[in-house]
Amino acid sequence: METHHIAQNSQFVGRQFEQQRIGQMLDRHKASILIVYGRRRVGKTELLEQTFSQRNILKFEGIRGQTESEQRMQVMTQLAVYAGNPLLREVQTTSWVDVFRHIAEYVKEGVWTLYFEEVQWLADYQDSFIAELKYAWDNMFRHNPDLIVILCGSAPSFMINHVVHSEALYNRSQYEIHLQEMDPIEAHALLQKYSAKDAFQAYLTIGGIPEYLLKLNSNSSVMLSLCQQSFEKNAYFAEEYQRIFVSSLANNPNFQKTIEFLSKRRFATRSEILQHLKMTSGKNVTELLLDLELSGFIQKYTPYNTSDNSLLARYCIADPYLQFYFKFIEPIKSDIQKGKYSKSPTTALNNNQYNIWLGYAFERFCRRYDYILANILGFSAVQYTSGAFYNRSTIASDPGYQIDLIFDRKDNVLTVCEIKYLSMPAKKKVIDEFENKLDNLPLKPGQTLQKVLISACGAEQSLIDQYYFDRIITLEDILQPHYWQ
Repeated sequence: METHHIAQNSQFVGRQFEQQRIGQMLDRHKASILIVYGRRRVGKTELLEQTFSQRNILKFEGIRGQTESEQRMQVMTQLAVYAGNPLLREVQTTSWVDVFRHIAEYVKEGVWTLYFEEVQWLADYQDSFIAELKYAWDNMFRHNPDLIVILCGSAPSFMINHVVHSEALYNRSQYEIHLQEMDPIEAHALLQKYSAKDAFQAYLTIGGIPEYLLKLNSNSSVMLSLCQQSFEKNAYFAEEYQRIFVSSLANNPNFQKTIEFLSKRRFATRSEILQHLKMTSGKNVTELLLDLELSGFIQKYTPYNTSDNSLLARYCIADPYLQFYFKFIEPIKSDIQKGKYSKSPTTALNNNQYNIWLGYAFERFCRRYDYILANILGFSAVQYTSGAFYNRSTIASDPGYQIDLIFDRKDNVLTVCEIKYLSMPAKKKVIDEFENKLDNLPLKPGQTLQKVLISACGAEQSLIDQYYFDRIITLEDILQPHYWQ
């Protein structure tokens, strides 16, 4: 019996937490189901193949656009290759149970991993694949204590609603990993040739997607690699936008419409999105927005002092690559396709606009990794709610007003953060900017205000000497590995 061949990848780094969880599962020596999902390019396949490389693996991959019967035929064709038995190609199946029965003949005993990739395509977005896997699990697979079944997919809502929450698989030795982008420490491990600051700038620009980061590893500087991969004719990042809608977001045209609507604004409410899509509120809209959130493409946020279901909820693009694409690639896409910048790709990027854009990217980063900042500030053991601040009053007087990050702590402290990503230390004028924002901030009786400046390059001595901010956090602080462990 041949198995799926896996070559060792010397560039595979990070993912210790996920590997530890998988190791705990394997140590049980009990037949188990592992469900893994996450957006395109996030590294699901590499994680699974590198982690399970010492086991016998039979991998079966769904193909986009094929019917269920065509998917079954493809699985049987692959099984014929593994088994060295061409006759299996000719076997006619009428259900997934038929397919699983043939596979089960080869994995009755011994250390085996059945790896089903792109489950949403294998299932053709229907429930029969999982329902019939339940029968096969109960009657064929679970009796081998050294068998692992992996269900992996890049359509998060399908994986959650039809696999994780499936009644068919309920309480059947089930493990779940929602694989998300790498953190900045892992990203720097992929970009070891660059300084921590340069690697972080790459992280702000295209995010922690391993395949994206590796595209920047080919030149003497991050900036040169970024421009070549973005602005030369047929450049990777110029073409990647459309590829996103062939995998993670292939089954609903409203995914792309929503992202393109949000690309034109800093944020939008649910009702504004509904109006743009010409849809009425309902389950389909909820699933659409949830899928975009779970894929990491958009973010829903509410004021720190309201519930997640607040009518003040806002949506914005959260994915750094998409933000970069719409700001710097999409407006000049036709010139890129003509090869206008191929000889000198760095001329396509306006440095002043890029530096301003990095400031907004840093704000989004800090809001996403608020728990790291809480750890740095020393109150991670205290219960808190966190998020942005705005309310109906500020919306009416200044629709763009927002304090990007506040921690409302159970120890009766309100930690308010001013976030700056500058190429030089922050100056004294930041105090006046911050004070203007605080004018609209309500304090509870007896609540202490802690003022924090998060500045990539720290602060000038003249600002430090004011003793205005209770704490100043620098990029060097944020990139200390022990905060991320």
